[in-house]
Amino acid sequence: MYYLAAAVTVAIVCTVLNLLLTFGVIRKLREHDSLIAAAGPGHGHSDGTLPAGAAVAAVSATTLDGRAVSSTRAGGALLVGFFSPGCRPCEERIGEFIRYHERTAVAALAVVVDDGDTGPHVSRLSGHVDVVVEPANGAFGTAFQVTSYPALCLVDSAGVVLAGGSTFGELPDLVSA
Repeated sequence: MYYLAAAVTVAIVCTVLNLLLTFGVIRKLREHDSLIAAAGPGHGHSDGTLPAGAAVAAVSATTLDGRAVSSTRAGGALLVGFFSPGCRPCEERIGEFIRYHERTAVAALAVVVDDGDTGPHVSRLSGHVDVVVEPANGAFGTAFQVTSYPALCLVDSAGVVLAGGSTFGELPDLVSA
């Protein structure tokens, strides 16, 4: 009988301790959520890139064709797309990216993350748009604060983000130039 009472006491103590720990975790999660909410829009980059109205840091690179490109384009808008090999949504967006560029005549730059297997993305994009290959935390990815793939960003000639997101539904439907 003594062992049964001891086992019940241990079970009750463990249950109470478990409840206390659970309540502590819930309290911390609520604090975390309120801190994120207080940071305001654009501080989680839930859409994968800089929010509309943000200025893009000036960065430049050389395309696979040997041309110099930068994060802004004098005289017009620039569509920048970030794609990662092995990313199924990226594979789906590449065709849309090319069609958006062709339909609107907006200059387009595709940044492909170099994970050792960039070939399929590069071959689909080359000949249609400028292509830069860089590491995951490369100059363009850092300047646009890319947090997920695919990431799309439309930038005006002054380097201010007009719109961004992971789908073309989040970008303005520009008329053909």
